Amino acid sequence: MSSLSPGKSWVTKLSSAGLVYLHFGRQLLAQILELKAKDPVTEIVFDQVYEGLIEEVDAVDNGISQFDGEPRSV
Repeated sequence: MSSLSPGKSWVTKLSSAGLVYLHFGRQLLAQILELKAKDPVTEIVFDQVYEGLIEEVDAVDNGISQFDGEPRSV
């Protein structure tokens, strides 16, 4: 995301989920939070949602393993 959103240090390549979130996430969150898209609180929530959810989806879509070693169950 850092190449498309300057100032962000995330290195996971964006998949379709990340690209949609990058383009529409702030607007959606601002509407839900009843704030402006450029409000600092919106930006904090945007970052937290990306780090806690969207980045994981992007990683799986890009084939990055969810864990080191063998899974305990399949």
